[in-house]
Amino acid sequence: MGRGRTVTVGRRAALVVAGAVVLATTVGCTGDASPPQPAGLTSSSEGIAPLPPEVLAALRVEVRQSRTDRAARVVQVAVHNDGTTDLDVVGARLTSPTVEGAAVSEDGRRAPAGTRRDLSVALGAPVCDAGAGATPRATAAPDVAGTTGAPDTAGTSGPTGTTTTADATVRLEVVDEAGRRGTLEVAPEDPNGHLARIHGEDCAAVAVARGGTLTLGPQLATRQEPDGRWVGTVELTLAPRAGGPEIGVDAVERTVLLDPAPGGAQWTAALSTAPGGARTVRLDVVPARCDPHAVAEDKRGTAFGVHARVDGVPQHVFHVTADDDLRGLVHDFVALACGWPTS
Repeated sequence: MGRGRTVTVGRRAALVVAGAVVLATTVGCTGDASPPQPAGLTSSSEGIAPLPPEVLAALRVEVRQSRTDRAARVVQVAVHNDGTTDLDVVGARLTSPTVEGAAVSEDGRRAPAGTRRDLSVALGAPVCDAGAGATPRATAAPDVAGTTGAPDTAGTSGPTGTTTTADATVRLEVVDEAGRRGTLEVAPEDPNGHLARIHGEDCAAVAVARGGTLTLGPQLATRQEPDGRWVGTVELTLAPRAGGPEIGVDAVERTVLLDPAPGGAQWTAALSTAPGGARTVRLDVVPARCDPHAVAEDKRGTAFGVHARVDGVPQHVFHVTADDDLRGLVHDFVALACGWPTS
């Protein structure tokens, strides 16, 4: 490019190549003349019409979360293209007053007409009420799986039994095959109450951590009962934190893979950081199911739901999860107790 001359190349329509969105670039210099532009580039972005409103209106957005993403606090922005125009979702941005910052997708997704496409976004740090014993700002809505006390329900009712929805917003950037672009900002649907549940779990865990640390022991002891049943034992320990609030653990919920050996949906814990309080509880377990695919496809089988109090205030149920070693021992125990053949 010579001095004093300009070359202005307009924004090129977005192209999708092998599933990756190639965004337009604009090159500009200052000067008094412009040579002919290369073939295939429009002279300016103003030459491309925006997406018609009816195309954007046909998009529906909801929040989902897969079981494998719960520990990582990743959710999916599910985009339903209910219209007749094939689109590419260039990016998704989720904001909520219950988490810090914005959760932004790393990749775009092709969204043909009549399909649903999920874009994963990682949530920021939780925003919780001040005070060690404060109840969470939002309590979770029950999901389609059932009621409080069910194993690993996606949304368990909070201590007050109320249901609230976080004031979240999703911003989508979309483009069609002709390069027409549009932006949609909408409050997402959250039919299973994922954002409220996540917030409740997050803030309960934060409040409990101010006064103590909950850990699962590294071992799973096994014994055979006179009736031939195999019973395993896992230990849950509550260690006090100096200067923190008083923590109590009243109960621990069964998991997808493990039931309490005495029966019922949960173990009584009775742990406390108060002087003289019990610090360890032994959880006697039996398999909740014996179908091999339950272990082969295990995602949340060793996540134990904890019912805790902070300075006497009941908290939302949150989960303490086994590490990989204990998880492997649980899988071995289920195989033993279910009588699966060993190689």
